[in-house]
Amino acid sequence: MQVYEELMASYPYLDFKFDPLMPEKHKGLIMGKTVYINPNQEYKELNVTVAEEIAHYLTGSGNIIAQDSIEKRKQERLARDIGAAILVTPKDIIDCFETGCKSVWECAEHLNITDQAFKDAVKFYARKFRGIMTEDNHIIIFREDGTVSVFKSVQ
Repeated sequence: MQVYEELMASYPYLDFKFDPLMPEKHKGLIMGKTVYINPNQEYKELNVTVAEEIAHYLTGSGNIIAQDSIEKRKQERLARDIGAAILVTPKDIIDCFETGCKSVWECAEHLNITDQAFKDAVKFYARKFRGIMTEDNHIIIFREDGTVSVFKSVQ
């Protein structure tokens, strides 16, 4: 099962529709419980779009297509952060470390997402955990620039 398919299966109360007639500039749009997805995107972008539209539903953003106010831009940022966190958990970051990933690009590749989505998740965790957390005998240091360090404690 593809990443975006797993995400869609995790939210069965949402109706996902792939609409090839969507304007190219719109990757996704949610109206009520119907999520419209532009199928004309690369696989990694599709994964990110589905997660972000789910996040829009979870945060109850409303109509923020026009980014004409600070409040709407904040809601868009929140949905992007939550969408990235749906795609990248601290356990995923540890898995990247254990797999041998050394860069943002390698982590994003390993998780089948865009580099920007990985960086967005790390930035979100940097704010949420004030830069550091421990998980499964690992210390994860999240940086505001979207980079991360992982250290494994020896027992």
